[in-house]
Amino acid sequence: MGAGLAWLALSSSLLFGQGSKTSMPQWPPAPEPPRIQFISSYSRAADLGWKRPLWRKIVDWAMNETDPSILQRPFALTIDHEGRLIIADTGAANVKIFDPAKKSIRVIHGWKGKQFGTPVAVAVDDEDNIYISDSGGGRVLKYSPKGKLLGFIGGEEGYFKRSASIAFNPVNHLLYVVDTVRPRVFAFTTEGELRLRFGERGTDPGQFNFPTFIAIDKMGQLYINDTLNFRIQVFSPEGKFLEQFGSQGDGSGFINRPKGLTIDSEGHIYIAEALFSTVQIFDVQGRYLLSFGQSGKGRGEFYIPAGMTFDSSNRVYVADPFQRRVEVFQYFPEDAANSRAQAGGGR
Repeated sequence: MGAGLAWLALSSSLLFGQGSKTSMPQWPPAPEPPRIQFISSYSRAADLGWKRPLWRKIVDWAMNETDPSILQRPFALTIDHEGRLIIADTGAANVKIFDPAKKSIRVIHGWKGKQFGTPVAVAVDDEDNIYISDSGGGRVLKYSPKGKLLGFIGGEEGYFKRSASIAFNPVNHLLYVVDTVRPRVFAFTTEGELRLRFGERGTDPGQFNFPTFIAIDKMGQLYINDTLNFRIQVFSPEGKFLEQFGSQGDGSGFINRPKGLTIDSEGHIYIAEALFSTVQIFDVQGRYLLSFGQSGKGRGEFYIPAGMTFDSSNRVYVADPFQRRVEVFQYFPEDAANSRAQAGGGR
């Protein structure tokens, strides 16, 4: 999955100058060794140094088409095994696939001549088939890696009341779908066969109040953002409640308006906190560790961050929808952070 991701180093040099002495924002602040460091942000392919062919520009001009790579409101994202970044763009009502190996963009607009209503989540399976949650229509669609429609999870007419986040579990090979309105979580085979469902409305453990985002760790455990209960709930792959953490408050470590969820290589849980426009990091016991980012338009800043994902090189991608961009940060595991500090690389 890390193959071809050297394009991020290229984008960083393009944005800030090769060999630039400009200090990148880091958390915790210097002189402490960084655990998180800003790398780059981009809003279109040109920000990555990708040039559109002249013939493509001419055709788009003749057809009065805009650059298809421009992000309008990127909301959720994932990375497949080839290193392609797949983005659900709710503002454009499409899904964009950035391919670093080919320096190209592919766009999925909908199915059978119909356009997506509100694509809010994307996931990929072991074979890089792409799943798209179209929340407005209550549908989850399955596409080939090349963007060909393969079918529907739950049926074309919309099995879900409001499908939200989706995630593929590589441990049991099931696709999990969060239905915000019901509220329940469903698990399907990649062919669309329902295997299990769990959850109901309430405040007790295992119950939900407007669940939205989901993330899955290396053991196949499910982390679900129980938004209006201001907590994260953890379940086994079979849907058995395991534990929960979080409560509402007005400072770091509290959960108020949680959005995106992701998990790094060491099992830390990342939660996009919309109220403070920051990302909070918790350990596997649910203890608060660190926040990065703040409200603003600058490097490493957000305005209501949404979906997040990690690549195999410990880079975390954060959708900043209302500023029409994706921001990329490097996570340094403890050993790497200590090595950088000893080498004087903490600044």
